[in-house]
Amino acid sequence: MNSQNPISDHDAPTGRRRFMQAGLMMLAPAWLAGCVNTRQFERAESVASDAVAKPQVGDSWSYRELNGYNRNIEGELRYTVEQADALWLSVELEGTSASALRGGQKELYAAPWAVMRDTVYDRQNTYNPPLPVLPSDLTPGTREFWQSMVTSDPKERARRWHVQLDVLGEERITVPAGEFDAVHVRRIVRFEHPSFFRTDSVRTEHLWYSPQVKHWVKREWRGTYRQTLRTRQPEFREDWIVWELTRFNVA
Repeated sequence: MNSQNPISDHDAPTGRRRFMQAGLMMLAPAWLAGCVNTRQFERAESVASDAVAKPQVGDSWSYRELNGYNRNIEGELRYTVEQADALWLSVELEGTSASALRGGQKELYAAPWAVMRDTVYDRQNTYNPPLPVLPSDLTPGTREFWQSMVTSDPKERARRWHVQLDVLGEERITVPAGEFDAVHVRRIVRFEHPSFFRTDSVRTEHLWYSPQVKHWVKREWRGTYRQTLRTRQPEFREDWIVWELTRFNVA
């Protein structure tokens, strides 16, 4: 995800960069140490929910991507289920996505919807163990905590991600594909960014999941961060990305 004020760790000299990366864990905020209620994905049953319909081969969902700040349409994307066990989705893209999403990529899930690999943010991320996108219980008022170690480059060390999932309620939502009854889920992601020059990285994401569609009819997220060693300065903003369902085909 491109930031409004991009900062690259490649701007630092190599020796200095290695020194600062080695000290990253010493500077990591307290919430990265873990939470007493935090869980890790172990098997599909740990995220099973009667409200989540299992996708089938051939199911597909198309979205338009909007810039949340000005509502400009950035591109059109389509997900198609290629395998149902484990779940593989192929990606098609028209236009230029503000995320790392590109045509021809694959998204992998250990279960609907516990992600193993995706590209929806600013990099292609691999999650070990898989990281739930939806909570195991979709009852309004549910709150769950999950954690995973994430890599975007096999040469990098794994980075810690913590996710808080809140079921905010059931809503009737209108998107280009129509009007749907959906469960509104908020994800608050606190994570280590690969760049040493970012700290206090947080992304807030909202998903509206529809059992009828077997996927989300709308998904949006944006994030904030601070510059390392300059935490008293104002927060920087990431892009604000919005996906709205335009059409779908499910068995």
